[in-house]
Amino acid sequence: MDKGSVIGIFLVIFAIVAGISTGGESISNYISPSSIAIVILGTLGATMLSVRPKVFLNATGNIWLAFKSNSHNMEETIDVCIRMADKSRKGGLLALENEQLDDPFVAKTVDMLVDGYDHETIDALLNKEIYLTRERNQQSVKVMKTFSEFAPAMGMVGTLIGLVAMLQNMEDPKTIGPSMAIALLTTLYGALIANGITTPLAKKLNARSNEILLYQTLVKDAALKIMQGQNPKATYEFLQTYVETHRRKSSDELKQIISGG
Repeated sequence: MDKGSVIGIFLVIFAIVAGISTGGESISNYISPSSIAIVILGTLGATMLSVRPKVFLNATGNIWLAFKSNSHNMEETIDVCIRMADKSRKGGLLALENEQLDDPFVAKTVDMLVDGYDHETIDALLNKEIYLTRERNQQSVKVMKTFSEFAPAMGMVGTLIGLVAMLQNMEDPKTIGPSMAIALLTTLYGALIANGITTPLAKKLNARSNEILLYQTLVKDAALKIMQGQNPKATYEFLQTYVETHRRKSSDELKQIISGG
């Protein structure tokens, strides 16, 4: 679980509730079914009209990824790649045939090495896989950004509806308050959805997409180095560039990594 996402959404809710409560107002005064219907249903409809149904469903289904911690440990992945590099250098690429790998992308990459694909083919296939994976992930980001674009617009639509209703009933003072409330609350809901929910989700999903891109690129580079039969130490130093400087391991730890210690 990504603690930052969970804490962030609770802080947004707390800030709104605390702001209303400390002002001496009741939360119920800020709940308007009409405004909610206009903004939420209107935004959903406009977003669905903008993208294919499958893309919309996949994007909404991927929202949970914003609350999932990064499962790709770069340091551990480098260690695995270095052990395979040493193993293949000593026993050839066929020595990797019985490797037990949990990650599908790594497993697919190793299968291509074992099957004897040439350098250009492996490079092209992995680049294609990386590209298409990023495109699929970016679709979720684009849908969230579309939500962010339409929510304030639907809030403005609700504001105009409320103002029209108010102007048409100016002779009845009792209707002015409720109509104005709808006008203002729809603007509030639109701004809240866009700035407090969908835009942050889009940014977090984009960060997840970048993490996956970095991880898959590391695996691809490691595979090409292994295929070239490069010295494990040189491969190790090359792959260390994917890790922040303060988290990099020293070359003295290479023997321990190779031995699986």
